[in-house]
Amino acid sequence: MKIPIVNEQDEIIGYKEREKTTRDDIRRIVALNIFNEKGEVLIAKRQSTKIIDPNKWGPSVAGTVDEGEDYDSTVVKEAEEEIGLKDIKPIFFKKKYYETGNARRFSNVYYITVNSKEVSFSLQEDEVAEVKWINLEDLTQWVDEHPEDFTPNFPKGSLVDMKEIYAIKN
Repeated sequence: MKIPIVNEQDEIIGYKEREKTTRDDIRRIVALNIFNEKGEVLIAKRQSTKIIDPNKWGPSVAGTVDEGEDYDSTVVKEAEEEIGLKDIKPIFFKKKYYETGNARRFSNVYYITVNSKEVSFSLQEDEVAEVKWINLEDLTQWVDEHPEDFTPNFPKGSLVDMKEIYAIKN
């Protein structure tokens, strides 16, 4: 499956096989932050077999936009594929651009709130090793003490987004 490659204005300039992208290519990705009724956030651990950031914790759901898809359809598809959530209506939070050591990306960030007593997760075995609910105070302490446990963008990206979303929601 090919993925869109975009310019600095997030306009599609071509398509490439995912494995043939380079550090110079700008990709489109999505992130979904899932909160529960207690204000905890769900984090997901990437499978050990992942090529990029194996065994690292990241947002509830994340994925690359494929050819023929857009940000909104991708976040819904990824939530169902990765953790088994169906028929969700994610709320758009923001679009951002960032760079890590291995990639340049535009990311649309979304969030939802679910009742943790009523939701069950079905993890995609080749993508997600485990998920866990955690409050933001404990998560912040964990990130501060062990940033190596998280994807490269997590400390300054995903965690910041989670705190901003929490502040808006509460």
